[in-house]
Amino acid sequence: MDTKRNAFPRFFFISDDELLSVLGTSDPTSIQEHMLKLFDNCAALKFGDKNKTVVGMRSSEGEMYGFRLKVSTEWPVEVWMKSVEGEMHHSLFEIMKEGVYYYAKSIRTEWITENLGMVTLVS
Repeated sequence: MDTKRNAFPRFFFISDDELLSVLGTSDPTSIQEHMLKLFDNCAALKFGDKNKTVVGMRSSEGEMYGFRLKVSTEWPVEVWMKSVEGEMHHSLFEIMKEGVYYYAKSIRTEWITENLGMVTLVS
């Protein structure tokens, strides 16, 4: 289990039993119940293509965003979760950049409702 935790360090935030339940199944959606422990305020992943890809994330408040690139779940869980983390960073960077760019070109009230809460707080 240490090998899996070293491959994806966020696994240190869940117990041995929880990690075994994730590793012991081939169903990628089994990670859902542990998402709040793995990522701050991420309640769930959004799966696509019959659970063969991860296409976005949803917060505890229900706010959703899509990934710029789909992440395949065909690999071991620690590999594709590392890719999910990387795509989360990449997608949020792009979303933030677009939000700041369109800030000056939009009506403020519309801009606030069209962007993620974290984008409006930063801008």
